[in-house]
Amino acid sequence: MADGRFGVGAVDAASAFEPSRCSVSLVVPCYSLERAADILSLLDSVDRQTVPVDELLVVVQKSEPLFDLVRQRLSSMRVSESRAIYLDAEPRVSMARNHAVRQSRGDVVAFVDDDAVLAENWCTETKRFYTQYPDAAGVAGAILPLWDTLSMAWFPRELYWMLSCTYWRSDTPQVVRNGYGANMSFRRVAFENGRLFSEALGISGWGSTGWHGVGGEEPEFSRRVTRQTGRHIYFVSDIIVWHRVRRYRLALSALMRRAYWEGRFKAAFRREGERSERTLETERRLLELLLRSGLKRLWSVASEPRLALRQQGIVCVSLACVGAGFIEGTARRTRIRH
Repeated sequence: MADGRFGVGAVDAASAFEPSRCSVSLVVPCYSLERAADILSLLDSVDRQTVPVDELLVVVQKSEPLFDLVRQRLSSMRVSESRAIYLDAEPRVSMARNHAVRQSRGDVVAFVDDDAVLAENWCTETKRFYTQYPDAAGVAGAILPLWDTLSMAWFPRELYWMLSCTYWRSDTPQVVRNGYGANMSFRRVAFENGRLFSEALGISGWGSTGWHGVGGEEPEFSRRVTRQTGRHIYFVSDIIVWHRVRRYRLALSALMRRAYWEGRFKAAFRREGERSERTLETERRLLELLLRSGLKRLWSVASEPRLALRQQGIVCVSLACVGAGFIEGTARRTRIRH
């Protein structure tokens, strides 16, 4: 969540914007042929950029048929530098990202999920931001849900983080703690001195049974970057992707599992934080948002009782599961492995 600071490190927004002043390497980790249609849609959206990305690296893990498909599609793209990279390893998103970072050459290294679709001006706005904010370490772009069916749109926005989407609302760049892997980027300085994503963190991938493992590689890495560089990460609403949300992700069991593991990670994240930090400030602000949203729903019970009660019910269940995970993680003295 944002801490309310605006415009830190910005230059005059009216200054000339030259896309060539900032090169962008885009990293796409993928691992399953079952997502072939999603991956091709993503690559189509990369090809439609009003300003093309400078380098595209697609890391395929453990699936030779998918690697062949990706390599064939890349051969027809207008990106000047594009590579398919094969990793004969069990799917770990942190491993895939790190492997690509080591091979990338752009001033900015960006990451999207394999089931995301980029807005046509995604690269333009990414380059614009980094040009106008030279002191920024990274960007948390806007991630909007791409529902499998419109009937799923009942899900409350303040819980979008459970779907790896963003719930923030801001018309101007706003300082945040970390971004989400479906749409985030970092300036090259973030990876200096051997800084990479922790391969001990991160899930192995979603499945129909829901979330597996603690996750949390994005906030852990972002905290190290901001601590060690003194630079900020910003939420930028103009840098947009749509992230596919499959029906099974809204199943109650999947949501409960996701919330529980979030609580487990937050217990470890707080334990690893420095005493001077307000480590869980993001979560405190989210709780305030949940409270305000809940109070607003009280006014809508009369007009839309079914929707209001359904939304508030899932909020309460999710918070209970996060709390249970946090309590267990605290009791077990869970730590983040590096």
